[in-house]
Amino acid sequence: MKKMKIYYTSDVHGYLYPTDYLSDDLQAMGLMQAIDAFDKDDNTLVIDGGDIFQGSPFINYYQNQKRSDNGIAKVMNAGGYDVITLGNHDFNYGFSFLKENLAQLNAKVTAVNVLDQAGKQLFPAQIKTLANGLKIGLIGAVTDYVNIWEKPENISDIQIMPVFPAMKQELERLKSQVDFVIGIYHGGFESDLETGERLSETGENVGYELLESLDFDLLLTGHQHATIEGRYVHGTYTLQPPNMARKYFDITVAFDQDLKPKITSELKTPGITQSAELKAELDDLQAEVNTYLDRPIVHLDQTVAAQSHLELSQTSNAILALTAHVQRQTTGADISIVSMNNNTLSLPNDVKVRDILRNYPFDNTLFHVKLTGAQVKQNIEKTAEYFALENQKLVINPKWLIPKTEHYNYDFYYGLTYTIDVSKPVGSRVTKVSYQGKALSDDQVLTVALNNYRAVGGGEYNAYKKAEVIQDTGLTIQDLMIAYLEKTGQLAVDEPLDFNINY
Repeated sequence: MKKMKIYYTSDVHGYLYPTDYLSDDLQAMGLMQAIDAFDKDDNTLVIDGGDIFQGSPFINYYQNQKRSDNGIAKVMNAGGYDVITLGNHDFNYGFSFLKENLAQLNAKVTAVNVLDQAGKQLFPAQIKTLANGLKIGLIGAVTDYVNIWEKPENISDIQIMPVFPAMKQELERLKSQVDFVIGIYHGGFESDLETGERLSETGENVGYELLESLDFDLLLTGHQHATIEGRYVHGTYTLQPPNMARKYFDITVAFDQDLKPKITSELKTPGITQSAELKAELDDLQAEVNTYLDRPIVHLDQTVAAQSHLELSQTSNAILALTAHVQRQTTGADISIVSMNNNTLSLPNDVKVRDILRNYPFDNTLFHVKLTGAQVKQNIEKTAEYFALENQKLVINPKWLIPKTEHYNYDFYYGLTYTIDVSKPVGSRVTKVSYQGKALSDDQVLTVALNNYRAVGGGEYNAYKKAEVIQDTGLTIQDLMIAYLEKTGQLAVDEPLDFNINY
């Protein structure tokens, strides 16, 4: 009997240390801690599913400075990574700089749907031969929604093709050459794995289609930040770890004498300790980031108390008002659109940089666009889908929580007066929209300040795809919030918002 072992991480998002940077408490998380438990031999593969070069305050700090000496390669090389694929966020700082980061890795990269402009694969499938003679095929791919979300200049030199045909073609090519084929898909599932019920029609995630129509032996997934224990679906074993290296998979594949595989897996939690030698190599980087994060910004006379997402969605708060204000002040837009995020929003009396990044965790840039009244109403209807009624009680729509938590796709429309009636059918819940005291007509044009993710239609806000872009300011909203607080010394802003959620 032959055996192989696989360690799998995904969506690490630059979290190397046992901290989420929101508090000083050590937490069981981070890539340095995960790899400390890896027990690798010549019949072991270590694999990552993408989104490694963006996300944490640590990695964003260095990526924004275009510093590839950011510790990622050191940790992944120390962990013995063999193969990785790319995540959608790995393109956020431009393809040229991504290549600079990748050049420092010992691991091979496979992302078969990423092509150059001539149509040549840049990151082809890999074949690894283990010490026991097993030949393992590895086929990676990244969700092609990169084409929707990413700044055009960041991917102008490449093509990102649809996932399914690219993986299908490579699987058909490799299947006869190897004993076992692993798909590494930076994407998740568009259908419920238990029932097959369709959850999304967007095409952002096609994992279920891959399971249903292709015959991978093992499909490793990511992107949704879900925790999906290993299981067989349509004959293929599949799984997904959560983000931030809070968990990793230890997978065992046992082959019988006919090389028929049996796969088992265990979802493991990192500790809080790491290699002293590796930690010493990175501590100067960590210290530099913490110095930046601990920089005082402003003292507030009153704190901002945390609220549940359901409560906040009906009230807004001073942090969201500040975000809307700096967006509108910078652009001169008629209205300003801001979103919740998956973190709980609150501020202490003494605000530091890390507090702003916790409340606005995305390094989004500010856009200025034009929308018609009809497009504005279409967007508010999308926001209204966030709610549902359960025994006449207002709740969050389960589709915004499963398979991925998406509080960050709930928007507030500062500068408008509007009413959402959740008792009405989805698509016809917006019963009132007015601007400066007058009903907003469908052909009326408003200028809008918002973040780049939403401006390109992120979160299925499709009306933005047709909006006229006045300006991509290139300014990060985080920096605008920090600068405003430092200049004014106060949080309170006069930013109009008048909305009601009826049910």
